[in-house]
Amino acid sequence: MTRQTVAVDPAFGPRLKELRERRGLSLRRLGQQVHCSHGYLWDLEAGGKRPSMSVVALLDAVLNADGQLSALVRAVSADSGGRTAPPAEPVDMAVTGLEFASDWRHGVAVAAKLWREDMQRRDLLVGASFSAAVFLTPALRWLTVRLDERLAGDGERLVGEPDVETVRQITNVYRALDNQYGGAHVRDGLVRFLNSEVAAMLQGRYDARTGSALFSAAAEATQLAGWASYDVGLHGLAQRYLVQALRLAAAAGDQPLGAEILAAMSHQAAYLGASTEAIDLARAAGRTAAEAGVGAIQAESAVLEAQGHAVGGDETACAEALDRAERAFDRADRASAPQWIGYFDESYLAAKFGHCFSALGRGELAARFALRSLQMDGRRFARGRQFNLALLAVAHAQSGELEKAGSVGVQAVEAAEGLGSVRSRDYLAALADRLAPHAGLPAVREFSERVRPVLQAV
Repeated sequence: MTRQTVAVDPAFGPRLKELRERRGLSLRRLGQQVHCSHGYLWDLEAGGKRPSMSVVALLDAVLNADGQLSALVRAVSADSGGRTAPPAEPVDMAVTGLEFASDWRHGVAVAAKLWREDMQRRDLLVGASFSAAVFLTPALRWLTVRLDERLAGDGERLVGEPDVETVRQITNVYRALDNQYGGAHVRDGLVRFLNSEVAAMLQGRYDARTGSALFSAAAEATQLAGWASYDVGLHGLAQRYLVQALRLAAAAGDQPLGAEILAAMSHQAAYLGASTEAIDLARAAGRTAAEAGVGAIQAESAVLEAQGHAVGGDETACAEALDRAERAFDRADRASAPQWIGYFDESYLAAKFGHCFSALGRGELAARFALRSLQMDGRRFARGRQFNLALLAVAHAQSGELEKAGSVGVQAVEAAEGLGSVRSRDYLAALADRLAPHAGLPAVREFSERVRPVLQAV
């Protein structure tokens, strides 16, 4: 099979940087507009990575470049000596994985197709576009469809409770590895498991009780695959996994998990700057959590709504949502909450408060909560600790404490070692962007020297 790649003119990186700076865009802001991480854009400008043709087309459009960047990149065959490659068999990326199926059997087919194509045709799917607005139709369907369908499979393979427990246990292992090492270390293995094992179970033979448990376990694994995809910057692919996770949870009638998936959608939307959709999705998550009576997810939903308001610059609405989050957290019986929300504790809540205040430019308040967020299990949640160190460094920079920002930034760089997380690099790139004008300060200079190879790593 011919593998398609691109040939890039050496002038591409410098030209991209020139066009970006002419438009007055930071790497982070441009990344939000083209749905790429700013660490990835850093690599493109430095010549460390080759862009896909779809990314180049987006960059041309956003930067009003009139095709200048596209003229510097051409598709070639990797095994044809540089000759132009024939077009690959098309995959309808606009549709694959985004459908919220009308019945559970169709839903199994859609999810299984996504897993299969992710394994077999990933080079095409990784370019799948992201649009936060696409989340709204599945969220509305979730809120309006009849949950808890009668799931009775009539396939050849007999599926029982031990199979369901296997799915849950393997998902738990991958979740622990994801928290400790990042999405890049778990994504491929988890997708392979979904494609080779879980798909066969869903297409097997089981009664309604086993079916409900099986679909819930499959939804949990699919959501984690979406989260890992999000963590490594595959935002369009992550969106498709989260939509299918929500459909599987709907079939199982699993309201708490559905609320958690809606919360993950809100999280991704806010991260990519889509404040309106982030707010709507968080509210849908909060409504579902209230119906399910899970206080911890109600608190999580409220703080994610606050983050959506913060991204949109609405300080008053953000403060109101933060107050609701704090009150819901105080009331929540976390001992009876689902085990997969075990990460949501005082440190996580403090981190979300910090992100809200940082988005609003309130560095002093952000630093106060970022410090509190570091009272966490840094070994078990190594990625989260790195995020929180980067948050603290940005907060110090926002409040004018540049030497502190540089010193904490060095700690964030050290914490990123061994993490397979594009988000961790994104946070470091945002900090590097902010501190670049102050490179003459010793601590900032040390940070800049330490972070450069991390951001340029392929």
